[in-house]
Amino acid sequence: MLKLRDIMTRDVLTVPPSLSVREAAEIFATEKLGGAPVVRSGRIVGMLSASDLLDFIAALPAEPAEVGDPSERGILDNHTVEEAMTPGPVRSLPPDAPVTRAAEVMKEERIHRLPVVDGETLVGIVSTVDLVKAVADRRISHRTFVFPKRSGVV
Repeated sequence: MLKLRDIMTRDVLTVPPSLSVREAAEIFATEKLGGAPVVRSGRIVGMLSASDLLDFIAALPAEPAEVGDPSERGILDNHTVEEAMTPGPVRSLPPDAPVTRAAEVMKEERIHRLPVVDGETLVGIVSTVDLVKAVADRRISHRTFVFPKRSGVV
């Protein structure tokens, strides 16, 4: 049975809660990320997704079209990841959990990434992309046996 440790991303990019919303958005765009764990003093305190950022930014008052002085801070620099993130407790699984369990949790909770923790230590992350890769590589298979219903059998 395939385990999370077999498909997880081990080099996890995390963001601190004190990071500005602008910096987080720039990191997500540059690294092509859809989300990341928010970590303070080695502990996961929340998750930040691109959707969290968009929702937060959309709720802010409009920023002026142009900033005259480049040293001026924009509105996104005045807010932190902690304000935009989905706060903990964060749903996670251990590295020896079956990949199918991660898929079930992600489906039930409608999330796209799941931290993989050993005790309280973040050791990886599994995303929907990791699951799709495992399916495409035929590392995950799911068999359903369908038996015809017999009529008149007691």
